Amino acid sequence: MNSSDKMKDTNIAIVGMACRFPGAGDYEQFWQNIRNGVDSVKDLNKERWNTRKYNQGIFPASDSGICCYDGLLDQIDQFDYSFFNISPREAKYMDPQHRLLLEESVHCVEDSGIPVSELQQKLTSVYVGLTGNDYDLLTLTQGEKVDNYASLGSFHCLASNRISHFLGLHGVSLTLDTACSSSLVSIHMAKQSLLTKESDYAIAGGVCLAYHPWRYVSFSKSHMMSPDGSCKTFDEDANGFVQGEGVGLLLLQRLEDAVRDHNHIYGVIKGSAVNHCGESLTIAAPKMEAQKDVIMSAVAEAGISFENISYVETHGTGTSIGDPIEVGALIKAFRTETEKEHFCDLGSVKTNIGHLGSAAGVAGVIKVLMMMKYRQIPQLLHHKKKNSIMNFRHSPFTISEKNRAWEPESRMLCAGVSGFGFGGVNAHVIIEEWKSEEESGKEEQNSSIFALSAKNEESLLKMVKKWQEFLPGQQELIQDMCSTLLTGRSSYEYRMGA
Repeated sequence: MNSSDKMKDTNIAIVGMACRFPGAGDYEQFWQNIRNGVDSVKDLNKERWNTRKYNQGIFPASDSGICCYDGLLDQIDQFDYSFFNISPREAKYMDPQHRLLLEESVHCVEDSGIPVSELQQKLTSVYVGLTGNDYDLLTLTQGEKVDNYASLGSFHCLASNRISHFLGLHGVSLTLDTACSSSLVSIHMAKQSLLTKESDYAIAGGVCLAYHPWRYVSFSKSHMMSPDGSCKTFDEDANGFVQGEGVGLLLLQRLEDAVRDHNHIYGVIKGSAVNHCGESLTIAAPKMEAQKDVIMSAVAEAGISFENISYVETHGTGTSIGDPIEVGALIKAFRTETEKEHFCDLGSVKTNIGHLGSAAGVAGVIKVLMMMKYRQIPQLLHHKKKNSIMNFRHSPFTISEKNRAWEPESRMLCAGVSGFGFGGVNAHVIIEEWKSEEESGKEEQNSSIFALSAKNEESLLKMVKKWQEFLPGQQELIQDMCSTLLTGRSSYEYRMGA
């Protein structure tokens, strides 16, 4: 295959990424948790809200009560407002989801090694998924005087707009809500923006925090949430999802441009598609035919065979209705082209960190990119016996009972990622690993200077401590880290070098 085929018009490179997920402050820690089979779901703590209050008098005696488990993020109340040129008063009234997006957008750009000035000079767009109104319920319905900053802190449009404002970006700046498919739809729209040349770069992803009891009470009453706190995707005993929290962002660029600029490429988006279920039994009921169609559309745009796909990161919520429909849709889609059996693994990161709602899809994408980096398929947690409703025996699919090497039968590692919103919006993304002799890095920018800088001494010392904890065992990456720190991070007043 020649280079022009590999860089066909629909190919989009992922050149930067950043995340915070339950139990993980970055994507390497996230991968270590997945590889080690860590379940990051925990009991809800009293710092969030009093679960006993909502279990008394709300549920009938025959019910198991409210789901009191979550894949929680720590320290969501902490925010370096001075770094973002925001006053303490304004920061107080900012939805913590906006704060997380701001922080991780900076980390994402720094991770890419692309100078912010480059993103400013070119057209850089921002697409983020965000759903729910927890912050509004906490701050605007408590009877206290409403501050003039409350609107800037609560309107969803500001979530993406603040990123564009702080980084000085001039492309489209859009916050969207399609429920659980939001972040995958954001990635799809960012891809479309790049393909139509409306953007040269795009930041895309999603965020989810669940710190008000309303969703736990509502979903528990609807019997959607697992009362025992375990998401048992595809298991005979699957009894619902568990809420999770997190934020994930990707920096995207047209593949031909990323190769030309010698940017690091984590993987390539080969194709994507979005559709709606249309009329169904209820607005929240999934529809097999629509899921099949969105998968087939994404694969068709990618221009690959179904037999090239050796892993699918499923929506996989662990519900008794949703899982069988999703597996049925996958079987129907794959069987339009191949009768081959057991060549593709199914997984779901929700068994590790819970269901991140509007950030669920991007969590799956980052998981797949780390799987490609380490060429390993991790064990699916909480899986003891396959759901008897699902016909795995003669299907294209299998489930990993333990970690194993991921080696493709075809030319490249290739995976699909699904995200299905409970309002009917479905999304699917096809990702392929990137290998190229042309990707040699920016040799002219190589440096042995390890440079750190911050806006104040306290932040600099915290940064030094973080790097001291991370660097042991990373010697082979030191050269890349030095170059990235020099080119991808702005230089601030307080500095340190080695």
